[in-house]
Amino acid sequence: MKECYNVQEYFLDELQFGGQAATFFLLNGFQLKGVLLHYDDQVLIVESGGKKQMLFKQAVSTICPSEAVEFPSEY
Repeated sequence: MKECYNVQEYFLDELQFGGQAATFFLLNGFQLKGVLLHYDDQVLIVESGGKKQMLFKQAVSTICPSEAVEFPSEY
């Protein structure tokens, strides 16, 4: 039986454990460039400019990683 992954969790895991920078676009138009440190069901913890910030997932419209995230063929 194939293990099924949540696409969002896979993408965020790749950002978190890869340690690569990303740009987080918020619904209000603000852009935050930083590294994803941790996430859960509702929030993202991002380090930017030496400060840690908590972003609510519902306020994030787009996440653009600095490098492409490769997905397995099952997706």
